[in-house]
Amino acid sequence: MNAPPLVSVIIPAHNEEKALPRLLDSLLAQSYPSLQVFLVDDGSTDQTLAVARQYAEKDPRLTVLSQPRSGVSAARNRALNLCTGKYIRFADADDSLPPDSLRLLVRRAEADAADLVLSGYTEYIGDHARYKNLANREDTVSGHRMLEILNRRSNSYFYGVLWNKLFRRDLVGSLRFDETLFWGEDFSFVMSYLKQADTIAFMKDSVYDYRRTPSSTSFRQVLDSVLHPLKNIRIKIRLYRVLKDLYVSRGEYEAHRRTLWIYLFRFGLDL
Repeated sequence: MNAPPLVSVIIPAHNEEKALPRLLDSLLAQSYPSLQVFLVDDGSTDQTLAVARQYAEKDPRLTVLSQPRSGVSAARNRALNLCTGKYIRFADADDSLPPDSLRLLVRRAEADAADLVLSGYTEYIGDHARYKNLANREDTVSGHRMLEILNRRSNSYFYGVLWNKLFRRDLVGSLRFDETLFWGEDFSFVMSYLKQADTIAFMKDSVYDYRRTPSSTSFRQVLDSVLHPLKNIRIKIRLYRVLKDLYVSRGEYEAHRRTLWIYLFRFGLDL
């Protein structure tokens, strides 16, 4: 019997000593055990690094890296250089994963030979949990069809964030995160990845527990874009160019150019 494909999981962490055990416990206890985890401590000033090293001593699947404060993109890029799995998964240090998250994603990727898998998730605000899935579909589509679907809500975090997706490492290739972006680096990465993704699978399962708090990674980036409108506009223009380049590269720009530009004026907090 063939061994199950290895999944490489990347976690950037900055001052997450309190939340980190929840994520690592949920990750290392996954029903799908074939994984390697790279946690990159990004210049934490609390006990994040110490907590991570304690877990690494107990589970050899976890590798802990440390760097001066450089941002989530630099942290993810450092880990990407070390990944050897067939698939790549991203997680934020203040969230967690349901027990079958990796198993469900890999099973779907293998069954449909998918280049990208997207799925639903559970959003937590305090103790209140709410299932969310913008696409709300359970099918596999072509790259052409994916661009039609994406253009309807290209501003949504459902398509732009990393943590509800499973990527193929061979398609990631030399693609890396833009370390000059203060936010939207995840959107830029996903859009660039879609240039070579020809088979995209949608799932309805909840594969991630996202905790929306004032200190969460996603919320901080959204807040920063609101508090700094000029910087927000400049980044938005850069992200639109990445989005446009995706459609141009796949020969789809002329079919969508009349509506694609609306992305510049859309900004939603709905994940």
